[in-house]
Amino acid sequence: MATSELIHKGRRWASRRLREVVPYNGHYRPVGVHASSQVLAARPRSGATYVELYAPETTYLDISEELYAHTCDYGGLHAKPIRTEDASAAFLLCLEHGRLLADNSQSVAVISADNRLVGDVSFQYDARYSNVTQPEHNNVFRLRWFSAPVVVRGTVFSLLSGGGAASGNYYHWLTDSLPRLHLLKEAGLWDSVDYFLIYDCNRRFVVDSLLAMGIRREQLLDVSTHQHLTADRLLVTSHVRRPTHTPEWACTFLRRELLPAAAPESFSPYIYLSRRDAPARHVLNEEAVEEFLRPYGFETHVLGHYTLAQQIALFAGAKMVIAPTGAGLTNLLFAPPGTPVIELFPKHFTVIEYPELCYRLGLPHQFLVSEAAKGELHSRRDGWQEDLTVDLDALDRCLQQALAPAKPVSPAQHPVHSDSYSY
Repeated sequence: MATSELIHKGRRWASRRLREVVPYNGHYRPVGVHASSQVLAARPRSGATYVELYAPETTYLDISEELYAHTCDYGGLHAKPIRTEDASAAFLLCLEHGRLLADNSQSVAVISADNRLVGDVSFQYDARYSNVTQPEHNNVFRLRWFSAPVVVRGTVFSLLSGGGAASGNYYHWLTDSLPRLHLLKEAGLWDSVDYFLIYDCNRRFVVDSLLAMGIRREQLLDVSTHQHLTADRLLVTSHVRRPTHTPEWACTFLRRELLPAAAPESFSPYIYLSRRDAPARHVLNEEAVEEFLRPYGFETHVLGHYTLAQQIALFAGAKMVIAPTGAGLTNLLFAPPGTPVIELFPKHFTVIEYPELCYRLGLPHQFLVSEAAKGELHSRRDGWQEDLTVDLDALDRCLQQALAPAKPVSPAQHPVHSDSYSY
């Protein structure tokens, strides 16, 4: 991490702690919680309108026992994967004279006109337990110092989802933030929006994805200048993953909206992703891996060098993808159904995000797990940084299986099992 970024984060941390001590504009602190958007909207003169778009449902994740055994368990949101999940309703909420405060990555406070936090559309994360927490524990209730909100005339739609999206993670932007636009369209309110609130107008993939969907640059509000705002009408949605499974409608929406944005370029359909420009999870014997894969037609790609349009084009033409686990695999959203995937994990960062995408999209998934490079690790943060060494014999077995003729599969209707080779 660059020194300037560390200094910036340090200043933000110090500023937030100071605002928990020094009193100023205390009337902006919410006086309570509305636990349910639907109940709030049913109250007379609440100024809230609730639109349910997808009913509560039970969702499934069919993964092999081998993968389940290998996935890391750090507790909270980073515990073992949930195979059967009861998802709450997906909805949009319109708040007349709504207010929003997002002064850190672990909290988004959506506040109604009566100065109460709306719990099921706000976001609150407890880093101590690596888990989301109850609305009454939202960071906004600890603050004593508040800047006056920026007043925005018109209708603002929030794409803020907290967590990884707030930190600029590609996976979380595509899976936790962008699909909210689908709910906006389904509610029939797209044309009513004047401004879209996002985390970072300087991240090219964020802006390019919005431009590809017809949003104009002048409609974008950056949270750096609008971390506390009030709008004539504030539109917010339920969380996309409710609580952990990626809904099929989100995958369908992203493919439909972004595939047409693919660059007019052609690549080899055999893709190996390198993390050589990433801060962590490097393949230590990558030259040997590339040499092994080259006769099969694999080309190496460092996605940090590519535009969003190039990444979409790369995966849209894929016939096979091999990669160490990382956000670049989010682009599997654009791969043709049936594309085989071989995912390379370090022992202490064997996670479910991309196997789950493969299941939703109908992509046969295999995986390899490296032995611990530096002994046993006990925190997700340390696991996130762990490098890996690929066993070429095990990779060869996976590759031969992936190259063998396979029966067609369709997304989610048929299980996509993962085969494991641990070494």
